[in-house]
Amino acid sequence: MLYRRLGRTGLTVSEISYGAARGASEDRENFIAVVRAAIDAGINFIDTAGGYDGGESERALGEALRGRDDVLVETKYCPYESYAVGAAYVGTPEALVASAEESLRRLRRDRIDVFLGHGIRTLDTLDRFMTDGCYEAMVRLRDQGKVRFIGISELSEGDGTHEVLREAVPTGAFDVVMVTLNMLLQTAADTVLPLCAEHDVGTVVMMPLNQASRVSGLVSVGAALECVRRHVAAGNLPDEPPYTSPDLFDFLKPYSIPEAALRFVLAHDVSTCCVGTRSVERLKENLRAVDPPYLDEARLTRLRELFGGIQKQVL
Repeated sequence: MLYRRLGRTGLTVSEISYGAARGASEDRENFIAVVRAAIDAGINFIDTAGGYDGGESERALGEALRGRDDVLVETKYCPYESYAVGAAYVGTPEALVASAEESLRRLRRDRIDVFLGHGIRTLDTLDRFMTDGCYEAMVRLRDQGKVRFIGISELSEGDGTHEVLREAVPTGAFDVVMVTLNMLLQTAADTVLPLCAEHDVGTVVMMPLNQASRVSGLVSVGAALECVRRHVAAGNLPDEPPYTSPDLFDFLKPYSIPEAALRFVLAHDVSTCCVGTRSVERLKENLRAVDPPYLDEARLTRLRELFGGIQKQVL
């Protein structure tokens, strides 16, 4: 495993981190086994949230990480009624503090390493989060030692050009941001990442496999082609070759689609690439991406030429 600096936090994090959004309630034993295999492989940063699997993600992590204070945990509070793009903002400082306290109990920890406002999706609700007491509550938790570092994550399904993070990062209010970057949504590379470098903000990349889905995620050639088809149908890509060709992704060989996708992210100036998996075998495949220089310039250039103009995420 190789490691990078998480911005001004000074923390050193594994290039591949583990996304624990799914699997805990479906097969707890397997979830714990995969998490422990990830740690054994050198992964030292795990992302979760109070709302993942109805809290089961944090509960299972509390068991999996018992005695492993060397592993860093990032968790989140969602100030919306759901994860849907148009969900109403319902954040309050009281709910934020209660969420953090409950996360601490479920994780069986004395402090949260990184605590994020989850899925901030519009400039209006970013302003509300910053002025309604929620941000101040995060700062108090940090001052009390219950949280080490604070930040926000975006909701790229509704903010493909990252307006929220472009506004938030220069304020200096946040130590860490969670941002979407993948082969089919590259906009952060020219917008958010330079700002984070300038302001020394840690960058945790989410959705490197495009919200990994069996039908449209970057998990296989067929699924990747289906995602491109959806972009074509949405008018984000032209309905013509090479986008309509079955050999569109042949230039990435010998890498598989998931490995190429992870290598694409790691070729950028990011702190860590967060990816979830439900099997030890897929975990091992993902870890093959930790191999500088990740992707050669010819493949990177071709990916930018093909997909660099996409400004909306399609799931």
